[in-house]
Amino acid sequence: MLGNGPKYIFPPSNEEIYKKILNSGGAIISEYPEDTPPISEKFRKRNRIVSGLSLGILVVEAEFRSGTSITARYAKEQGREVFAIPSDRENTKGMGTNILIKKGAKLVLDPSEIVETYTKKKISQITIEEIEARIKPKVNIKSMPKQFRKIYKILHEELSVNEISKETKIDISELYEVLFTMEIEGLIESNQNKYKIKQ
Repeated sequence: MLGNGPKYIFPPSNEEIYKKILNSGGAIISEYPEDTPPISEKFRKRNRIVSGLSLGILVVEAEFRSGTSITARYAKEQGREVFAIPSDRENTKGMGTNILIKKGAKLVLDPSEIVETYTKKKISQITIEEIEARIKPKVNIKSMPKQFRKIYKILHEELSVNEISKETKIDISELYEVLFTMEIEGLIESNQNKYKIKQ
């Protein structure tokens, strides 16, 4: 599943894999017009389809803020199982997986645990329409934690972390985790280190 039009091979190092997929009878899929260039925002949006086509996702490693964590959030909204392998707290590249587990992802240490999950439950299908409906969260400001409300109310335009910290009086060291959680829950989105309410 591409985050750009099929005219582009991105990154270029994927050209061999691209050709192997086509030559073996596989398909290269994109929701974008042929000449749409690769843009980071489109890759994050693309992940909702990747997760929607899956029974569940396993997060092996994810940094504090990453596209993988966004995919996990889509999967949760689509009713998919989210599994995560725990990481040493000193490993910054695994901080995201630990936060996902804290937020309800299933901690797994062995592949058999994932297989067991699906043998115990009936697997149901979901339509594209249902996926689209689920990825548009209904926001109830009053039910948000206090810190979420403070941030949500000022993001009528894109703001940097420093600007948000100044407006809300939330310390930057704490603010990063709050923003990460809000992004995972689909309340806000980021672009080039600036945040705004998710449209």
